[in-house]
Amino acid sequence: MTKKRVFVTGTTGTMGGAAMKELLARPDRFDVVTLARNSEKNRLFMQEFANTPNLEVVWGDLTNYEDVLNCVTGCDYVIHCAAFVSPAADRYPKEAMAINYGGTLNLIRAVLAQPNHDDIKLVNIGTVAETGDRMAPIHWGRVGDPLKPSVHDYYAVSKIAAERAVIESGIKHWVSLRQTGIMSIKEFSHNEGIGFHQPLNNVLEWVTDHDSGLLCANACEDWVPEEFWGHVYNIGGGEDCRVTNYELMSKMMAKVGIDDFRTVAEPNWYATHNFHGQWYLDSDKLNDILKFRTQTVDDFIEYYGRVMQQAAGSDAAQVPLEAIQQGIREKNLEAALSDTGPLHWLIHNEEDKLEPFFISREKWAEIPGWDQYVLYRPAGKPIILDHGYDEDQPEAELSLEDVQKAAVFRGGRCLSKQMTIGDWRTKLTFECHCGHQFEASPRLILEAGHWCDTCERESWDFHHLAKHSPFFAQVWQPLHAENELPKRYEKTVKDTDVR
Repeated sequence: MTKKRVFVTGTTGTMGGAAMKELLARPDRFDVVTLARNSEKNRLFMQEFANTPNLEVVWGDLTNYEDVLNCVTGCDYVIHCAAFVSPAADRYPKEAMAINYGGTLNLIRAVLAQPNHDDIKLVNIGTVAETGDRMAPIHWGRVGDPLKPSVHDYYAVSKIAAERAVIESGIKHWVSLRQTGIMSIKEFSHNEGIGFHQPLNNVLEWVTDHDSGLLCANACEDWVPEEFWGHVYNIGGGEDCRVTNYELMSKMMAKVGIDDFRTVAEPNWYATHNFHGQWYLDSDKLNDILKFRTQTVDDFIEYYGRVMQQAAGSDAAQVPLEAIQQGIREKNLEAALSDTGPLHWLIHNEEDKLEPFFISREKWAEIPGWDQYVLYRPAGKPIILDHGYDEDQPEAELSLEDVQKAAVFRGGRCLSKQMTIGDWRTKLTFECHCGHQFEASPRLILEAGHWCDTCERESWDFHHLAKHSPFFAQVWQPLHAENELPKRYEKTVKDTDVR
């Protein structure tokens, strides 16, 4: 069997690092090349792999095309995990767009520059942040649902632009895997304001860092069917990884001896809207193909507890519970008051930040204390969103009439007069409700949930969009009152800024 050469991006991060380790553990089948920025931190990280024979480390930058081309040349697979994520992306949106979108453009260009580009397989890692706020009662989601990046979330905006570029790139073998919340000690060690962007009753279907790495490595195996490629999938850990935010926090706090997580924070420190998360109706589909699920939320919690105990040391048992609670509460308050924290926005009158997450200052003031705050786990039959066309028919039967119906459901129309039956790849011409004309493939619109790229890059104008698009109204109206004051938030960073 011929060994495969795999280029993995983002290996100094959580998912990319896990993918690299899993591939390196299969030296009979894979050689790995990775691109890392030449920093002291990254050099130190890579020392662990200094004597690994099937690893090549290239020191460079994803935003430099020549560096990317150097890594892509001669590769059979590209696993694109690299991303400039929040909260750093919240502070530096230009960098987020340059790295997340610009870096993806470099990868696409480099793949297409290869003489065997139709044989190279590109795995793009997207994000649950693309679909945004999906609180109950619309907390069950699937691929094809409307994209709704949270207001001010330039990480999500940049990843939407990157995914669009991948789908429409002309690369024959591509796939976009939308990563959910990833459970790792590294991710949960951050003391940042973004921890309070997630509502207490928000839902996520988590996956562990180990299983994420396993997923990426398995995508490179010969047994993956040809039908896997050319689609978008949701990554999720399945039924045993579906929890609410407060449930997860309760489990984690219990591992450090705190039986009631409510003692370490107040309910009005947490946002009530505008954070991504959902449970998936379709995440089993990806696991059925790549066979990556080996761990549950409870497995990670057990591991988390052991790590916390080791970090605390033998003297931890002598520390009074009250002191532990007070220490965690002080750290939480510090995070909530940081520049990305809700209390910072409140104190400094940053209404443009406060409003998307709380609707208004007045709504924030109405949040009750713990004695009246209702914590709940959403229940009942899932609400399955309408995608505007007959999804039960085989893909090979997709017609122009199906696409036209879907376009009208999105508040626009399909201007193309001809389409080959079952052709999901060829671009058609559309017009949105604002009159913007754009080209897009049925795959991009119907399967991936994208729509007008001009509207996407200009602003967050969800009140207006929901009035004109029954498709989008499904993810907006259930979470917002009719008398809510319409708000439009201009985007200061756009994909067109990247050259």
